[in-house]
Amino acid sequence: MIKDKSSIYLSIFKRKGGEGIKTKIIDKDNEKQFNTLFSNFSDQEKPIIIFFENASNWTLLTNNRIIINKQDNFSFIKTDEIIEAIPALEEELKNGIFTKNNFTKLKVKLKNNDNIVLDLEKGLPYEGLYQVLHFIKSDNINK
Repeated sequence: MIKDKSSIYLSIFKRKGGEGIKTKIIDKDNEKQFNTLFSNFSDQEKPIIIFFENASNWTLLTNNRIIINKQDNFSFIKTDEIIEAIPALEEELKNGIFTKNNFTKLKVKLKNNDNIVLDLEKGLPYEGLYQVLHFIKSDNINK
């Protein structure tokens, strides 16, 4: 059985980054606002952190996967498939972003060698989620 590491993810996110204008920790105060996004989850899946630009563009970290909605096209990443998480430098440079504090894109590499680029909120939310994904990657490698 896979251990739920939600509390570890939250601790890392808070310690290494934090919430922003569009990035929120899912809690009792705001879960109703986002409830339609995860109304079909099983009892074992818990939403943890969301970057919410609008109903068609958001990224949600749960205790066992990342759900990405880009222009109503969905992608799913199981956290146990993540083997690398790095800043998406090529994409940032293409967009004229040269300062780390303005980065918004992370590249996640999966066990099957697919790469998925996550769009996130710059600043503390980016840093926090980067550190969470780095922890997940390290945890997967050490299994």
